[in-house]
Amino acid sequence: MPEQTKHNSMAAASQYAGILSSICAVLFFLLGTPALLLAVCTSCLSILFAHLSKGGGVRFSGQAIAGIGTSVFSLVVCVLIMILAFLGMYMAIRLFGLETALDPEALQQALYDLMDQYMNSFTTGGAL
Repeated sequence: MPEQTKHNSMAAASQYAGILSSICAVLFFLLGTPALLLAVCTSCLSILFAHLSKGGGVRFSGQAIAGIGTSVFSLVVCVLIMILAFLGMYMAIRLFGLETALDPEALQQALYDLMDQYMNSFTTGGAL
């Protein structure tokens, strides 16, 4: 008689939450910050579910490993997005000052002026 494997609902929940977190991390570029926050929350839940699925056992099931893998992927994507956002804000403050960086219209105008200077340097041979 073939041995039946026991269905582990925590491992399945870990896998589904990991997939959802990866989808939300990628959808950040369409939906913005709420998708990023949802990705971080579901990643943490997926890792928690994977550890709870192990119980007293020594090894993770395949679904739990898939949940951990997709969660780690989405957490890495989220951390990279946050680092790039902070770096961009830091560069804007260094280039244009705090008041300009915090005002979207002033920042847009400062970026247009910077781009005009850059484009003029090509036509004039580098002289301003």
